[in-house]
Amino acid sequence: MEHAASAVVPYARARLNLRFHPLQDPHDALDALARHLLAQRPFGVPLTVTPGDTGPGFEARTGGPAYRAAMTALEEAWGSPVSFVASGASIPLVNGLARAAPQAEVLLFGAMDSMCNLHAPNERVLLSELRNTVVAMAAFVREYAADYRAAAPR
Repeated sequence: MEHAASAVVPYARARLNLRFHPLQDPHDALDALARHLLAQRPFGVPLTVTPGDTGPGFEARTGGPAYRAAMTALEEAWGSPVSFVASGASIPLVNGLARAAPQAEVLLFGAMDSMCNLHAPNERVLLSELRNTVVAMAAFVREYAADYRAAAPR
């Protein structure tokens, strides 16, 4: 009966993805979320909160030559000005790269529209998004190389 459509399941589970400020301690953020969830239990419903692994946030610098080249390339590929959206992610590699090469620019961009349902079970990618991504990557290399040549001593 556990899998019967008319049965009431005696439990519920959820997996949350917590996004926090790059300067916020990730363990403090997890603890605050756990405390909040435990304080919301209606009618004494039992609740177990099991924090998962976490790592520090990352805030990319903006305004460097790679950043400018990316803005130009993305606008060219999509035919409209770039939208800036503050978002979070859990990509431990990014922090490692930033520590290993502190002067390097780290660029992350989402080649998608607002209806792509990123990381959802019904995520979709349009052929036009793939095409625009390839165009943006080629345009980025062209723009970045041009900036590098212009800045190089003669």
